[in-house]
Amino acid sequence: MKSRCAERVDDRSDGRNRTATVALQTEIDARHARGGGRVRIAPGVHVIGTLYLRDQVVLDLEPGAVLQASARKADYRDPHLIVAAGCRQVGIVGQGIIDGNAQAFFEPDVTRPAGFRKKEWAPQPLLEFVDCHNVMIEGITIRQAPRWTLHLRRCAGATIRGIAIHNDPRHANTDGIDINSSRNIRIADCDLVCGDDCIVLKTAGPPAAARPLENVTVTNCTMVSSTSALKLGTESFAPFRHCVFSNCVIRNSRTGIALLCKDGGTMEAVHFDNITIETRPKHGIGHSWPIILDSEKRYPDSKPGVIRDVTLRGIMLHTAGRVLVQGQPTAPIENLLLDNITLRFTGYEKIAGARKLQGGRRANPEVLDLGDKPAALIFAHIHGLRLRHVQIIWPPATARAAPHRAALYSESVTSADYGGLEGQSNGGKE
Repeated sequence: MKSRCAERVDDRSDGRNRTATVALQTEIDARHARGGGRVRIAPGVHVIGTLYLRDQVVLDLEPGAVLQASARKADYRDPHLIVAAGCRQVGIVGQGIIDGNAQAFFEPDVTRPAGFRKKEWAPQPLLEFVDCHNVMIEGITIRQAPRWTLHLRRCAGATIRGIAIHNDPRHANTDGIDINSSRNIRIADCDLVCGDDCIVLKTAGPPAAARPLENVTVTNCTMVSSTSALKLGTESFAPFRHCVFSNCVIRNSRTGIALLCKDGGTMEAVHFDNITIETRPKHGIGHSWPIILDSEKRYPDSKPGVIRDVTLRGIMLHTAGRVLVQGQPTAPIENLLLDNITLRFTGYEKIAGARKLQGGRRANPEVLDLGDKPAALIFAHIHGLRLRHVQIIWPPATARAAPHRAALYSESVTSADYGGLEGQSNGGKE
Protein backbone atom coordinates (compact mmCIF):
# COMPACT_ATOMS: atom_id res chain seq x y z
CA MET A 1 0.00 0.00 0.00
CA LYS A 2 1.26 3.46 -0.90
CA SER A 3 2.18 5.59 2.09
CA ARG A 4 -0.52 8.14 2.85
CA CYS A 5 1.08 9.65 5.92
CA ALA A 6 1.86 12.92 4.18
CA GLU A 7 -0.90 12.88 1.56
CA ARG A 8 -3.84 15.23 1.81
CA VAL A 9 -7.25 13.69 1.13
CA ASP A 10 -9.82 15.19 -1.21
CA ASP A 11 -13.11 13.54 -0.18
CA ARG A 12 -15.81 14.35 -2.70
CA SER A 13 -18.61 12.11 -1.41
CA ASP A 14 -21.83 13.88 -0.54
CA GLY A 15 -23.77 14.68 2.62
CA ARG A 16 -23.17 14.91 6.33
CA ASN A 17 -20.84 11.90 6.32
CA ARG A 18 -18.53 13.81 4.00
CA THR A 19 -18.66 16.84 6.28
CA ALA A 20 -17.75 14.83 9.39
CA THR A 21 -15.02 12.91 7.54
CA VAL A 22 -13.44 16.02 6.05
CA ALA A 23 -13.56 17.88 9.36
CA LEU A 24 -11.77 15.08 11.20
CA GLN A 25 -9.28 14.56 8.38
CA THR A 26 -8.48 18.28 8.33
CA GLU A 27 -7.80 18.19 12.06
CA ILE A 28 -5.57 15.11 11.70
CA ASP A 29 -3.61 16.76 8.88
CA ALA A 30 -3.23 20.01 10.83
CA ARG A 31 -1.99 18.17 13.91
CA HIS A 32 0.54 16.31 11.76
CA ALA A 33 1.71 19.59 10.20
CA ARG A 34 2.34 21.00 13.70
CA GLY A 35 4.61 18.07 14.57
CA GLY A 36 2.02 15.62 15.85
CA GLY A 37 0.01 15.04 18.98
CA ARG A 38 -3.49 13.90 19.92
CA VAL A 39 -6.67 14.62 18.02
CA ARG A 40 -9.50 14.46 20.52
CA ILE A 41 -12.87 13.13 19.38
CA ALA A 42 -15.68 14.77 21.36
CA PRO A 43 -18.71 12.88 22.73
CA GLY A 44 -21.42 12.17 20.19
CA VAL A 45 -21.93 9.96 17.15
CA HIS A 46 -19.72 10.87 14.18
CA VAL A 47 -20.66 8.95 11.00
CA ILE A 48 -17.59 8.81 8.77
CA GLY A 49 -15.93 7.22 5.77
CA THR A 50 -12.21 6.60 5.41
CA LEU A 51 -9.84 8.50 7.70
CA TYR A 52 -6.04 8.49 7.22
CA LEU A 53 -3.78 8.71 10.25
CA ARG A 54 -0.47 10.55 9.98
CA ASP A 55 2.98 10.37 11.55
CA GLN A 56 3.02 11.26 15.24
CA VAL A 57 -0.79 11.54 15.39
CA VAL A 58 -2.97 9.62 17.84
CA LEU A 59 -6.77 9.68 17.85
CA ASP A 60 -8.12 10.06 21.38
CA LEU A 61 -11.77 9.05 21.71
CA GLU A 62 -13.30 10.74 24.73
CA PRO A 63 -15.94 8.89 26.80
CA GLY A 64 -19.20 9.01 24.86
CA ALA A 65 -17.49 9.50 21.49
CA VAL A 66 -18.56 7.11 18.72
CA LEU A 67 -16.96 6.88 15.30
CA GLN A 68 -19.53 4.99 13.23
CA ALA A 69 -18.78 3.46 9.84
CA SER A 70 -20.89 4.90 7.08
CA ALA A 71 -23.13 2.45 5.21
CA ARG A 72 -22.33 4.25 1.91
CA LYS A 73 -19.52 2.80 -0.19
CA ALA A 74 -19.05 6.25 -1.75
CA ASP A 75 -17.79 7.56 1.60
CA TYR A 76 -14.70 5.31 1.47
CA ARG A 77 -11.52 6.28 -0.36
CA ASP A 78 -9.98 2.96 0.69
CA PRO A 79 -11.88 -0.19 1.74
CA HIS A 80 -11.21 0.64 5.41
CA LEU A 81 -12.61 2.98 8.02
CA ILE A 82 -9.24 4.05 9.46
CA VAL A 83 -5.93 3.61 7.63
CA ALA A 84 -2.33 4.18 8.69
CA ALA A 85 0.26 3.38 6.01
CA GLY A 86 3.98 3.92 6.50
CA CYS A 87 3.40 5.90 9.71
CA ARG A 88 5.46 6.21 12.90
CA GLN A 89 4.21 6.85 16.42
CA VAL A 90 0.57 6.45 15.50
CA GLY A 91 -2.49 5.03 17.20
CA ILE A 92 -6.01 5.15 18.61
CA VAL A 93 -6.66 5.46 22.35
CA GLY A 94 -9.33 6.55 24.80
CA GLN A 95 -12.62 5.39 26.28
CA GLY A 96 -14.80 5.87 23.22
CA ILE A 97 -16.21 3.50 20.63
CA ILE A 98 -15.58 2.61 17.01
CA ASP A 99 -18.79 1.14 15.57
CA GLY A 100 -18.42 -0.89 12.38
CA ASN A 101 -22.16 -0.73 11.67
CA ALA A 102 -22.25 -4.44 10.76
CA GLN A 103 -26.03 -4.48 10.47
CA ALA A 104 -25.67 -2.43 7.29
CA PHE A 105 -23.41 -5.04 5.69
CA PHE A 106 -25.20 -8.29 6.61
CA GLU A 107 -28.71 -9.48 5.91
CA PRO A 108 -30.82 -12.29 7.38
CA ASP A 109 -30.67 -15.66 5.62
CA VAL A 110 -32.54 -18.52 7.25
CA THR A 111 -30.85 -21.05 4.94
CA ARG A 112 -27.48 -20.52 6.65
CA PRO A 113 -26.58 -22.03 10.05
CA ALA A 114 -25.69 -18.62 11.48
CA GLY A 115 -28.85 -16.98 10.10
CA PHE A 116 -26.99 -14.22 8.20
CA ARG A 117 -25.13 -13.71 4.95
CA LYS A 118 -22.69 -11.04 3.85
CA LYS A 119 -23.69 -8.32 1.46
CA GLU A 120 -21.43 -7.79 -1.51
CA TRP A 121 -19.28 -5.01 -0.03
CA ALA A 122 -18.10 -3.92 3.39
CA PRO A 123 -15.10 -1.99 4.74
CA GLN A 124 -12.47 -4.61 5.47
CA PRO A 125 -10.40 -4.72 7.53
CA LEU A 126 -12.10 -1.98 9.52
CA LEU A 127 -8.79 -0.66 10.94
CA GLU A 128 -5.74 -1.15 8.71
CA PHE A 129 -2.13 -0.49 9.82
CA VAL A 130 0.51 -1.24 7.16
CA ASP A 131 4.30 -0.73 7.34
CA CYS A 132 3.94 1.26 10.57
CA HIS A 133 6.39 1.64 13.45
CA ASN A 134 5.33 2.05 17.08
CA VAL A 135 1.57 1.60 16.96
CA MET A 136 -0.58 2.08 20.08
CA ILE A 137 -4.19 0.87 20.36
CA GLU A 138 -5.43 1.29 23.90
CA GLY A 139 -8.63 1.50 25.92
CA ILE A 140 -11.17 1.76 23.10
CA THR A 141 -14.14 -0.46 22.34
CA ILE A 142 -14.65 -1.66 18.77
CA ARG A 143 -18.05 -3.15 18.07
CA GLN A 144 -19.95 -4.68 15.19
CA ALA A 145 -17.13 -4.91 12.67
CA PRO A 146 -18.52 -6.09 9.32
CA ARG A 147 -15.40 -8.14 8.44
CA TRP A 148 -11.90 -8.26 10.00
CA THR A 149 -11.62 -5.73 12.80
CA LEU A 150 -7.96 -4.77 13.37
CA HIS A 151 -5.18 -5.72 10.95
CA LEU A 152 -1.46 -5.04 11.40
CA ARG A 153 0.62 -5.90 8.33
CA ARG A 154 4.42 -5.58 8.20
CA CYS A 155 4.44 -3.45 11.35
CA ALA A 156 7.34 -3.13 13.79
CA GLY A 157 6.50 -2.44 17.42
CA ALA A 158 2.87 -2.32 18.52
CA THR A 159 1.02 -2.34 21.82
CA ILE A 160 -2.64 -3.35 21.91
CA ARG A 161 -3.83 -3.04 25.48
CA GLY A 162 -7.12 -2.94 27.33
CA ILE A 163 -9.36 -2.87 24.28
CA ALA A 164 -12.69 -4.63 23.76
CA ILE A 165 -13.80 -6.05 20.43
CA HIS A 166 -17.45 -7.09 20.48
CA ASN A 167 -18.64 -8.48 17.15
CA ASP A 168 -21.69 -10.59 16.45
CA PRO A 169 -20.63 -14.28 16.64
CA ARG A 170 -23.14 -15.02 13.87
CA HIS A 171 -21.39 -12.71 11.40
CA ALA A 172 -18.83 -14.52 9.22
CA ASN A 173 -15.20 -13.36 8.88
CA THR A 174 -15.40 -10.89 11.75
CA ASP A 175 -11.91 -11.64 13.09
CA GLY A 176 -10.71 -9.66 16.07
CA ILE A 177 -6.96 -8.97 15.81
CA ASP A 178 -4.96 -10.14 12.76
CA ILE A 179 -1.17 -9.76 12.96
CA ASN A 180 0.54 -10.36 9.63
CA SER A 181 4.32 -10.51 9.01
CA SER A 182 5.04 -8.15 11.92
CA ARG A 183 7.43 -8.10 14.86
CA ASN A 184 7.62 -6.93 18.46
CA ILE A 185 3.86 -7.00 19.11
CA ARG A 186 2.32 -6.94 22.61
CA ILE A 187 -1.37 -7.73 23.17
CA ALA A 188 -2.66 -7.57 26.75
CA ASP A 189 -5.84 -7.23 28.84
CA CYS A 190 -8.26 -7.46 25.92
CA ASP A 191 -11.85 -8.76 25.80
CA LEU A 192 -12.75 -10.26 22.42
CA VAL A 193 -16.01 -11.69 21.06
CA CYS A 194 -15.79 -12.56 17.37
CA GLY A 195 -17.58 -14.34 14.56
CA ASP A 196 -14.23 -15.70 13.37
CA ASP A 197 -10.74 -15.98 14.90
CA CYS A 198 -10.10 -13.76 17.93
CA ILE A 199 -6.33 -13.38 17.67
CA VAL A 200 -4.64 -14.79 14.58
CA LEU A 201 -1.03 -14.57 13.42
CA LYS A 202 -0.20 -14.89 9.72
CA THR A 203 2.65 -14.69 7.23
CA ALA A 204 0.64 -14.12 4.08
CA GLY A 205 1.84 -14.30 0.49
CA PRO A 206 2.64 -13.92 -2.26
CA PRO A 207 5.48 -16.30 -1.33
CA ALA A 208 8.32 -14.19 -2.73
CA ALA A 209 7.20 -11.17 -0.71
CA ALA A 210 6.29 -12.94 2.55
CA ARG A 211 8.07 -11.76 5.68
CA PRO A 212 8.56 -13.42 9.08
CA LEU A 213 6.38 -12.87 12.13
CA GLU A 214 8.31 -12.79 15.38
CA ASN A 215 8.40 -11.63 18.99
CA VAL A 216 4.68 -11.64 19.82
CA THR A 217 3.19 -11.83 23.31
CA VAL A 218 -0.48 -12.25 24.18
CA THR A 219 -1.51 -12.18 27.84
CA ASN A 220 -4.48 -11.67 30.17
CA CYS A 221 -7.14 -11.81 27.47
CA THR A 222 -10.66 -13.27 27.44
CA MET A 223 -12.01 -14.65 24.18
CA VAL A 224 -15.17 -16.04 22.60
CA SER A 225 -14.94 -17.19 18.98
CA SER A 226 -17.22 -18.96 16.54
CA THR A 227 -14.04 -20.49 15.11
CA SER A 228 -10.53 -20.31 16.68
CA ALA A 229 -9.65 -18.16 19.67
CA LEU A 230 -5.84 -18.28 19.30
CA LYS A 231 -4.50 -19.25 15.87
CA LEU A 232 -1.28 -19.30 13.89
CA GLY A 233 -1.89 -19.65 10.14
CA THR A 234 -3.30 -20.78 7.88
CA GLU A 235 -1.32 -18.34 5.72
CA SER A 236 2.23 -19.46 6.47
CA PHE A 237 4.64 -18.57 3.66
CA ALA A 238 7.35 -17.21 6.00
CA PRO A 239 8.54 -18.18 9.50
CA PHE A 240 6.71 -17.66 12.80
CA ARG A 241 9.01 -17.58 15.80
CA HIS A 242 9.19 -16.53 19.44
CA CYS A 243 5.48 -16.24 20.26
CA VAL A 244 4.13 -16.56 23.82
CA PHE A 245 0.46 -16.82 24.88
CA SER A 246 -0.34 -16.79 28.60
CA ASN A 247 -3.02 -16.24 31.25
CA CYS A 248 -6.02 -16.35 28.92
CA VAL A 249 -9.61 -17.55 29.25
CA ILE A 250 -11.37 -18.98 26.18
CA ARG A 251 -15.11 -19.70 26.31
CA ASN A 252 -17.78 -20.93 23.91
CA SER A 253 -15.33 -21.40 21.03
CA ARG A 254 -15.08 -24.12 18.42
CA THR A 255 -11.28 -24.19 18.74
CA GLY A 256 -9.11 -22.93 21.56
CA ILE A 257 -5.57 -23.20 20.18
CA ALA A 258 -4.75 -23.84 16.51
CA LEU A 259 -1.46 -24.00 14.62
CA LEU A 260 -2.31 -24.57 10.96
CA CYS A 261 0.76 -24.59 8.72
CA LYS A 262 -0.13 -25.01 5.04
CA ASP A 263 2.18 -22.89 2.89
CA GLY A 264 5.68 -24.15 3.62
CA GLY A 265 6.71 -21.84 6.45
CA THR A 266 8.15 -22.77 9.85
CA MET A 267 6.36 -22.27 13.17
CA GLU A 268 8.87 -22.53 16.00
CA ALA A 269 9.54 -21.42 19.57
CA VAL A 270 5.82 -21.07 20.36
CA HIS A 271 4.68 -21.34 23.98
CA PHE A 272 1.21 -21.53 25.57
CA ASP A 273 0.89 -21.28 29.36
CA ASN A 274 -1.94 -21.04 31.90
CA ILE A 275 -4.95 -21.05 29.60
CA THR A 276 -8.47 -22.35 30.22
CA ILE A 277 -10.53 -23.46 27.23
CA GLU A 278 -14.20 -24.33 26.91
CA THR A 279 -15.41 -25.44 23.48
CA ARG A 280 -18.61 -25.94 21.55
CA PRO A 281 -19.23 -26.61 17.83
CA LYS A 282 -19.59 -23.66 15.48
CA HIS A 283 -23.23 -22.56 15.47
CA GLY A 284 -24.04 -25.90 17.13
CA ILE A 285 -22.98 -27.90 14.06
CA GLY A 286 -19.98 -30.15 13.43
CA HIS A 287 -17.11 -30.70 15.83
CA SER A 288 -14.98 -28.79 18.28
CA TRP A 289 -11.22 -29.04 18.48
CA PRO A 290 -9.86 -27.65 21.76
CA ILE A 291 -6.27 -27.96 20.51
CA ILE A 292 -5.15 -28.69 16.95
CA LEU A 293 -1.65 -28.59 15.48
CA ASP A 294 -1.71 -29.50 11.83
CA SER A 295 0.87 -29.33 9.07
CA GLU A 296 -0.33 -30.03 5.56
CA LYS A 297 0.32 -28.86 1.99
CA ARG A 298 -2.33 -26.49 0.67
CA TYR A 299 -1.54 -27.54 -2.90
CA PRO A 300 0.13 -30.72 -4.14
CA ASP A 301 3.23 -28.71 -5.09
CA SER A 302 3.37 -26.63 -1.88
CA LYS A 303 6.52 -26.85 0.22
CA PRO A 304 6.16 -28.95 3.37
CA GLY A 305 5.72 -26.73 6.41
CA VAL A 306 7.46 -27.31 9.73
CA ILE A 307 6.10 -27.02 13.29
CA ARG A 308 8.72 -27.44 16.00
CA ASP A 309 9.69 -26.50 19.55
CA VAL A 310 6.14 -25.96 20.82
CA THR A 311 5.13 -26.12 24.49
CA LEU A 312 1.63 -26.31 25.94
CA ARG A 313 1.70 -26.01 29.71
CA GLY A 314 -0.97 -25.46 32.35
CA ILE A 315 -3.95 -25.91 30.01
CA MET A 316 -7.44 -26.74 31.36
CA LEU A 317 -9.85 -28.07 28.72
CA HIS A 318 -13.62 -28.49 29.08
CA THR A 319 -14.79 -30.05 25.85
CA ALA A 320 -16.64 -32.77 24.00
CA GLY A 321 -14.03 -32.52 21.23
CA ARG A 322 -10.60 -34.10 20.84
CA VAL A 323 -6.98 -32.97 20.66
CA LEU A 324 -5.39 -33.51 17.23
CA VAL A 325 -1.69 -33.13 16.42
CA GLN A 326 -0.45 -34.33 13.04
CA GLY A 327 2.52 -33.53 10.89
CA GLN A 328 3.44 -34.77 7.44
CA PRO A 329 5.37 -37.94 6.58
CA THR A 330 8.08 -35.78 4.98
CA ALA A 331 7.94 -33.05 7.65
CA PRO A 332 6.98 -34.38 11.07
CA ILE A 333 6.20 -32.04 13.95
CA GLU A 334 9.35 -31.80 16.08
CA ASN A 335 9.87 -31.44 19.82
CA LEU A 336 6.38 -31.02 21.29
CA LEU A 337 5.76 -30.88 25.06
CA LEU A 338 2.35 -31.18 26.75
CA ASP A 339 2.79 -30.45 30.45
CA ASN A 340 0.13 -30.17 33.17
CA ILE A 341 -2.84 -30.57 30.84
CA THR A 342 -6.32 -31.50 32.10
CA LEU A 343 -8.74 -32.74 29.46
CA ARG A 344 -12.20 -32.94 31.06
CA PHE A 345 -14.83 -34.29 28.73
CA THR A 346 -18.27 -32.75 29.01
CA GLY A 347 -19.84 -35.19 26.54
CA TYR A 348 -19.18 -37.09 23.34
CA GLU A 349 -19.42 -35.74 19.82
CA LYS A 350 -20.46 -38.07 17.01
CA ILE A 351 -17.27 -38.68 15.09
CA ALA A 352 -18.36 -40.94 12.23
CA GLY A 353 -17.14 -39.13 9.12
CA ALA A 354 -15.51 -36.37 11.16
CA ARG A 355 -12.83 -34.35 9.41
CA LYS A 356 -10.13 -32.10 10.78
CA LEU A 357 -10.29 -28.36 10.26
CA GLN A 358 -9.83 -27.39 6.64
CA GLY A 359 -8.52 -24.01 7.72
CA GLY A 360 -9.33 -21.86 4.72
CA ARG A 361 -9.04 -22.86 1.10
CA ARG A 362 -7.49 -26.20 0.22
CA ALA A 363 -6.67 -27.59 -3.23
CA ASN A 364 -4.85 -30.79 -2.25
CA PRO A 365 -7.02 -33.92 -2.17
CA GLU A 366 -4.25 -36.08 -0.67
CA VAL A 367 -3.87 -34.54 2.79
CA LEU A 368 -3.72 -36.79 5.82
CA ASP A 369 -6.92 -36.58 7.88
CA LEU A 370 -7.28 -38.41 11.19
CA GLY A 371 -10.32 -36.50 12.34
CA ASP A 372 -12.41 -39.65 12.76
CA LYS A 373 -10.14 -41.44 15.22
CA PRO A 374 -12.05 -42.37 18.43
CA ALA A 375 -9.45 -41.11 20.91
CA ALA A 376 -9.04 -38.20 23.30
CA LEU A 377 -5.53 -37.50 22.00
CA ILE A 378 -4.64 -38.10 18.35
CA PHE A 379 -0.95 -37.92 17.40
CA ALA A 380 0.62 -38.63 14.01
CA HIS A 381 3.95 -37.93 12.30
CA ILE A 382 5.77 -36.42 15.25
CA HIS A 383 9.43 -36.71 16.25
CA GLY A 384 10.02 -35.88 19.89
CA LEU A 385 6.75 -35.95 21.89
CA ARG A 386 6.63 -35.66 25.68
CA LEU A 387 3.56 -35.93 27.90
CA ARG A 388 3.89 -34.80 31.53
CA HIS A 389 0.92 -34.79 33.90
CA VAL A 390 -1.63 -35.06 31.11
CA GLN A 391 -4.92 -36.06 32.75
CA ILE A 392 -8.01 -37.32 30.93
CA ILE A 393 -11.33 -37.20 32.80
CA TRP A 394 -14.32 -38.83 31.13
CA PRO A 395 -17.98 -37.99 31.84
CA PRO A 396 -19.60 -39.95 34.68
CA ALA A 397 -20.92 -43.36 33.66
CA THR A 398 -24.67 -43.44 33.00
CA ALA A 399 -27.22 -46.11 32.28
CA ARG A 400 -26.82 -45.33 28.58
CA ALA A 401 -23.65 -46.84 27.13
CA ALA A 402 -21.07 -44.27 26.06
CA PRO A 403 -19.34 -44.56 22.66
CA HIS A 404 -15.90 -46.08 22.89
CA ARG A 405 -13.03 -43.63 23.21
CA ALA A 406 -9.39 -44.52 23.64
CA ALA A 407 -7.14 -42.26 25.67
CA LEU A 408 -4.53 -42.12 22.92
CA TYR A 409 -4.14 -42.81 19.21
CA SER A 410 -0.59 -42.77 17.84
CA GLU A 411 0.69 -43.16 14.28
CA SER A 412 4.28 -42.70 13.10
CA VAL A 413 5.43 -41.04 16.32
CA THR A 414 9.11 -41.45 17.16
CA SER A 415 11.17 -40.52 20.21
CA ALA A 416 8.03 -40.33 22.36
CA ASP A 417 7.57 -40.35 26.13
CA TYR A 418 3.98 -41.15 27.16
CA GLY A 419 4.89 -41.75 30.81
CA GLY A 420 3.04 -38.67 31.99
CA LEU A 421 -0.36 -39.72 30.60
CA GLU A 422 -2.84 -40.13 33.45
CA GLY A 423 -5.91 -41.76 31.98
CA GLN A 424 -7.24 -44.79 30.18
CA SER A 425 -10.01 -45.46 27.69
CA ASN A 426 -13.49 -44.51 28.81
CA GLY A 427 -14.66 -48.12 28.93
CA GLY A 428 -17.42 -47.39 26.46
CA LYS A 429 -18.65 -49.65 23.69
CA GLU A 430 -18.68 -49.15 19.93
